[in-house]
Amino acid sequence: MRRLWFILGLTLAGVTAGATTLEKLSLDDMVQKSTAIVRARATGSSSILRGSMIYTVYRLQVAEVLKGSMPPGAAEVYVPGGTYGRYRQSIAGSPVLEPGVDYVLFLWTSPRGLVQVIGLSQGVFEVKQGASGEPVLVRGRIDAEFVDAAGRAAVDTGMSVSLGSLRESIRRVPLAREAR
Repeated sequence: MRRLWFILGLTLAGVTAGATTLEKLSLDDMVQKSTAIVRARATGSSSILRGSMIYTVYRLQVAEVLKGSMPPGAAEVYVPGGTYGRYRQSIAGSPVLEPGVDYVLFLWTSPRGLVQVIGLSQGVFEVKQGASGEPVLVRGRIDAEFVDAAGRAAVDTGMSVSLGSLRESIRRVPLAREAR
C-alpha cells in the first residue's frame, strides 16, 4: 500500500509538473531576487527524493561569488526533476548542468535550506568568450510557458549579457530581501 501511494504521488507530481508556468524574469529581477550569484563549474550530479519530489543535486566548484555569500570551493544546487531509481520526474523549464561547463548561476535558498536556481533555467547562464575577449553570459530560449508580472502570456527569447554588465547590475540593483 505504501508503494502504491509513492507511485501515485510521483505520478501526480509529474502531471502537475507538465503544467509549469514561469514568471518571465529580467536580469534586474534575477539580481534582486537572488540570495547569491556565483560563477561555478558543474562537477557531477546525483538524485534524491524529498517527499514526492525528485531533485537532481548538482555539485559545483565555485570560482567566484558575485553576490551574496557562499562557502568557497564545493557547493550543491538542487534542481526539481530527475531520475530516482526507476522513476523519472520532468519539470518544464528545469535546467540541466553539464559537467565541466562554466556557468553563472542566480541562486536562492529555500526556507528548508535548499539552494536552488532562480526561475529554473532562467537563472543559468553559460560563460562564453565574447569577440572582445570579455566573458559573455549566454542563456538560450527556454521551452516552457511564461507569463509577465501582470499574468499575461510572455515569450522567452533567451538572453546574453557581458560579465561586466552583470557586475554593474549587481551594484545598482538593491539587495534581495532576506525574509521570503
